[in-house]
Amino acid sequence: MSIDTLPQQAEQTTSWLLKRLHEHQTPMSLQELEARFADQQGLSHRTLKETAWKLVEEGKIQFTSSWDLEIC
Repeated sequence: MSIDTLPQQAEQTTSWLLKRLHEHQTPMSLQELEARFADQQGLSHRTLKETAWKLVEEGKIQFTSSWDLEIC
């Protein structure tokens, strides 16, 4: 993978994660997201986790008290 594709992959992963959380409309764990959808996209656990934390830092999603992810 070239360095040029990394920002594009990060942007696609961000869009993908937000879309899945919007579609589901209830909090989901990283493990559930990974099990249900990530394999179809070829996303690694690390990529998914890093994207989730970035979105939490940006205030777009948040962790619930049970560590599930939800849209803010």
